[in-house]
Amino acid sequence: MKQKEDYMKLKIGFIGLGHMGLPMALNLCKAGYPVYVHSASRQSSSCILEAGGNEIASFAEMARTLDVVITIVPADREIMDLYLGEDGILEHAHEGLICIDMTSAMGETKRKVLQHISRSGRQIGFADAPVSGGVTGAQNGTLTIMAGCQSELLEAIRPVLAAMGKKIVYCGDVGSGSDIKMINQMLNAANTAIAAETVCLAKRLGLDLQTLCDVVNDSSGGSYIFKNNVPKYFLTGDHTPGFRLDLMKKDIGLYRETAEREQAFSPLSAMVYELYKAVSNQGGGERNYTYIVKWMEENQRSE
Repeated sequence: MKQKEDYMKLKIGFIGLGHMGLPMALNLCKAGYPVYVHSASRQSSSCILEAGGNEIASFAEMARTLDVVITIVPADREIMDLYLGEDGILEHAHEGLICIDMTSAMGETKRKVLQHISRSGRQIGFADAPVSGGVTGAQNGTLTIMAGCQSELLEAIRPVLAAMGKKIVYCGDVGSGSDIKMINQMLNAANTAIAAETVCLAKRLGLDLQTLCDVVNDSSGGSYIFKNNVPKYFLTGDHTPGFRLDLMKKDIGLYRETAEREQAFSPLSAMVYELYKAVSNQGGGERNYTYIVKWMEENQRSE
């Protein structure tokens, strides 16, 4: 195995140059890593090339020739297709390749990828490393990264992750990072929904919302959401997409599917999912997920 310092010289393939992936890949370029991309988006590819990155012919070529492949794709189906598909990464991977999947997905999906690697008997490293912090965190390199993999692998690739995130948390085996991210997202979504409901009532009562925030944040009802999201989004009415509501709906759906598979008691998550689904169905899916407060206000007025 390479020494830890050798990992600063790794050639990195990056797959998934979306709202989160592009700034993450740019931060790897900024840190001095040779970054290789193959993207259908010429605009995204151009950004990487301008930052000193490189273009490569295909994902298969990444797997055959580079040291690390980082993936951050829309959802579980894309992970399975990308890694386990007929022309997928693992079909072309060379011995010693390290794969880091940073997609928000079910832990079970990541475990299936690892099981495929284990059955093949090849020496391919695989880390589950979803992130939290939104587009702003991706741009600033301040993401929280929830890593699930062998502890030795995490220590070896820590410099790579540190180029994209400020806090790297070791969660356990592959899948644990995604499971923890999923639970955090459920709490975020539920707390945002209940905060939105209470703010709507406070407005109807004619209460001063800043005073409400001051009291709640120093009382038993306080939360990260009330301290941050309420003043930043609810009070300003700014729901410019940072983390789209449709993505939050997807993450709640992952929680619901996992809870059903595990036969876990989860009545509240069902209600939260239906709320976000309703907002999405009525055209709010492309707005920031905090748009749920605006949707609640509009539905109150129409009653």
